[in-house]
Amino acid sequence: MRLRWMGSFALSLGLLSCGGTPDGSIAIVTGEESDVFSRSPAPVTLVTETIGTDGTRAEISRVELPVDVVRLGDQQRSAIGALAVSGLDAAGMPLVRGETLFVQWGALENTTLEVFVQRIGELARMPHGPPAFDALVATVAVGRYILAANGTSTMTYDLLGLRPVTSVTTLPRPARSIATVGTAALVIDEAGATTFELSDGTTYETAAPAGGTFGEVAGGVQITAPDGTQYVVGATRASGGPTARVLVLDKDGKGSFAGLTVPREGACATYVEGRGLVVVGGDPAAAGAELLAPGATLATPLPFPADAVKGCGATALDNARVAVAGGGGPVRVLDLACTTACTPSSWPDPIPLVRAEARRLAPDAAFVLGDDADGVTHAYRASATGLREVPLRNPRRGARLVASPIGALAVVGGGPGIEQYLE
Repeated sequence: MRLRWMGSFALSLGLLSCGGTPDGSIAIVTGEESDVFSRSPAPVTLVTETIGTDGTRAEISRVELPVDVVRLGDQQRSAIGALAVSGLDAAGMPLVRGETLFVQWGALENTTLEVFVQRIGELARMPHGPPAFDALVATVAVGRYILAANGTSTMTYDLLGLRPVTSVTTLPRPARSIATVGTAALVIDEAGATTFELSDGTTYETAAPAGGTFGEVAGGVQITAPDGTQYVVGATRASGGPTARVLVLDKDGKGSFAGLTVPREGACATYVEGRGLVVVGGDPAAAGAELLAPGATLATPLPFPADAVKGCGATALDNARVAVAGGGGPVRVLDLACTTACTPSSWPDPIPLVRAEARRLAPDAAFVLGDDADGVTHAYRASATGLREVPLRNPRRGARLVASPIGALAVVGGGPGIEQYLE
């Protein structure tokens, strides 16, 4: 099988000069949050930087607030980059932050590029948020769009334009799992899979690779490795029965199946750079975790005690440690460098979630989103030093967590709008 590629506050940053001719503009926006720059402690300095495709940053402006216009200087029309904006306090510490996706500066001719900024360490509602949508699956497509699905219905939000896409996409089959390669989305349910071309809506039925069926991974989460390989892990599904099957898509969309040593259900999974896919929990009798190395077709049990946890979330903290949240207890950390009779360590304070997703914030911290026993969504910043609930701006039920291309975390579905977390 191969998957084929087919406000409140606005500050003008003046005219972007491409090759010396002013023909575009930048605007700082704060979405639905009105006190980003006025709340105490208030930022006093505004710093603007460009970010190159190699990650290098160059400061182009540093001015004292309040300010109406910031000059950005000349940018080559053919160059590609992103803008980052920070609001600093009197001691030079950041209070406000935001950045754009990469753009070609010449593409800004006769248009305005919005930079969404927010208070760091908290959730903020993004501009022009979509109406309430119960997202069962959510991912990022083409490095630009949040794509959320419930059955065949979808919601798409443009992270560059900072607004929902007005054209409505109807998927060719109910989406239990989705993987994207380029502009093509592989939509999976229990009966099979269809490749859906996001650019023009064309579809074709996709045959499963040898050694498995799409029904064995339907409902599993999709995880992307740094090299672009994607895994749809059947063992992470909440219902549908235990399964050991893992669908592997290489960066070109060529598919194959791999397997765990035992079938699991409700497990959690993450990718650990330099080691591979780690799957935790979902079986009360088997090894507590398994590792599927890059290129392997069968996982290897890890020497951790059996873990019956279901509905957990996992994230790699570094190339040796995995944080696991969910099941009502504290975050547990698995050290993959351990080789014999290994026992997870625990961070302070239990997290009262029966379904959880987790994303790394730092080597000793993770962002955890999920639902309590009543189905109400909560968000937390968990770390080795303690637990802090991060209040949601809008009440939600069954919200999903999506990592955006700029390194922010987006809370999608279960209520109106999209909320973003940045540190």
